[in-house]
Amino acid sequence: MSKPAETRAAVLVDYEKPLEIRSLPIPDPESQAAIVRVEASTKCGTDVHIWRGEYAAAGLSKLPLVPGHEIVGRIVELGRDRKVDALNRPLAEGDLVAWSYAWCGSCFWCTVARQPTACENARMYGWGPADRAPYITGGFSEYAYVMPRCNIVKVPDGLDPAVAASATCAFRTIIHGYEKIGRIETHETVVIQGSGPVGLYALAFAIQSGARRTVMIGAPEARLDIAGRWGADLVLDVQATDAAGRREQILELTEGRGADLVVECSGANAAFEEGMDLVRRGGRYLIIGASEPRPAAVHPTYFNLRQLTVAGTMSGDIPHYYRALTFLRDHQDRFSFGDLLGSRYSLEEVGQALAGMESMREIKPVIIP
Repeated sequence: MSKPAETRAAVLVDYEKPLEIRSLPIPDPESQAAIVRVEASTKCGTDVHIWRGEYAAAGLSKLPLVPGHEIVGRIVELGRDRKVDALNRPLAEGDLVAWSYAWCGSCFWCTVARQPTACENARMYGWGPADRAPYITGGFSEYAYVMPRCNIVKVPDGLDPAVAASATCAFRTIIHGYEKIGRIETHETVVIQGSGPVGLYALAFAIQSGARRTVMIGAPEARLDIAGRWGADLVLDVQATDAAGRREQILELTEGRGADLVVECSGANAAFEEGMDLVRRGGRYLIIGASEPRPAAVHPTYFNLRQLTVAGTMSGDIPHYYRALTFLRDHQDRFSFGDLLGSRYSLEEVGQALAGMESMREIKPVIIP
């Protein structure tokens, strides 16, 4: 395949302003880098937060930027030393691939702690800047640059590229979280807070892992309908119930004990505070979605007197990408993963897709550059 000298991309030039379609350079790949033609990029709630400028004060987002970090693409050019993927499988032009963020590989978290997702020098996709090399580090572009330190994994045959793209943030984060909190046992009740893509992937994984019962708490109704179709034993609409009523139903379901495992995927502090009252004594609480900047009310005695195990994770490394993509391939007959996808948009329609996600009209819009 040959690549052009430039690519069209949707660029965020100013926060809370419409994105502009611009031409950006496509650099020649460094020895361990790659150039891909973006096959599909899906929207994440983080894209909305970036568009609003909520991470600008911390220096995380850098304008101008090409948004989008849930990406799969076909290789059009490999650097001279990029020969294989993370499983040592040969790479070639035309392969459909996903890739991790670029961890530095030399800080304390990468080397000693072996926690690369906490890397202090990480280069992430969708955060910018787009005005200096390698320019195209976001998914809302015709082409993207796979940085040298990114691990690459091939996308399994038979997967819709848009479904595969959706796994490169929401699902890989869930895989990472379950890995940290520990395995799900066949006698356990798992409560999922939040019915967005993260929560629905958490539900699918809990069901497939053999949880005795699963409970989904969330809204709106269309998302809860997916949870019901996928096999949730109890679905609770936050718009039609209150916290006290939800706790009563979960206690009734668990013979008065509470959930063995609660997974917070909503991002709301109110959900975190509620979740602490839903987990049983000696149970586990996995925090994935928390994003509110204001403090939440926590009783320290919950941790010692109730002997809770609490863990939190963000992002994921290449094993989590691989496991997420493999799960999608192996269980697509059981779970209708395409139900998570929204409408498909062109680069010129990225603003409409953002609005659809912000208003919760769509679960996960798809950008087809």
